[in-house]
Amino acid sequence: MTAQPPSTYAALAPFREYFGGGLPLLMYHKLGPRPRGVRLKGLYVGDRLFARQLRELREAGYRSCDLDAVAAGQATEPGRIGITFDDGYVNVLRYGLEPLAEQGFQAVQYVVADRIGGGNEWDLPLGEAYEPLMDHAQLREWLAAGHVIGSHTLSHARLTEVTPAQAREEIAASKKKLEDLLGVPVAHFCYPYGAWNERVRDLVIEAGYRTACTTQFGLNDAATSPFELRRIQARYRSWGLRSLRERLRA
Repeated sequence: MTAQPPSTYAALAPFREYFGGGLPLLMYHKLGPRPRGVRLKGLYVGDRLFARQLRELREAGYRSCDLDAVAAGQATEPGRIGITFDDGYVNVLRYGLEPLAEQGFQAVQYVVADRIGGGNEWDLPLGEAYEPLMDHAQLREWLAAGHVIGSHTLSHARLTEVTPAQAREEIAASKKKLEDLLGVPVAHFCYPYGAWNERVRDLVIEAGYRTACTTQFGLNDAATSPFELRRIQARYRSWGLRSLRERLRA
């Protein structure tokens, strides 16, 4: 029986056996140094740790998955892994492009379409630090490096808490806006805050997306809906009591 791994991803070793059970998608938000006073520290992954995580995966034989292939029901090919980023932070471009290129991984960036060139205003009421988001030119740089753009709505709305009409606008209009701005198809979606239900999922399908990512922990296999893809949050290793116990047992 495969042992249950930690709830977040810092290194391959505790996940090596577990990853054999399906397609893992790693979830990142921000790369690089954390500003002082940040409350959600786990949303940052240091640039050296990120580079080490990619190098470790590459040395273990992992290659990037193709989300279009996932949409076609080909999610179970062994040795594949997905690298996903939510929100579109400038620090991902700054600290992520080089290690991704060095290790040969492709990543998808889920962009908040009405906040391009702005910042993470949705986080500020929670006391989080302001972080700039990629502008038009930076998104084109991301695409030119061989990576993918997906939608994360217009405004980072919690789709389960707005009206059906508002949810439809957030989902469909963000797709069109990104496609018009960047001149590329936008086929992949990510639910902000991981908030979704059947109504929201059906609006994503209606809008013409091919996949959608949740924040639910787990792997993906042939039985997983492409509009309910599970992910595993990547972060630095925590040295809390639980993590210390896990390390001592390893």
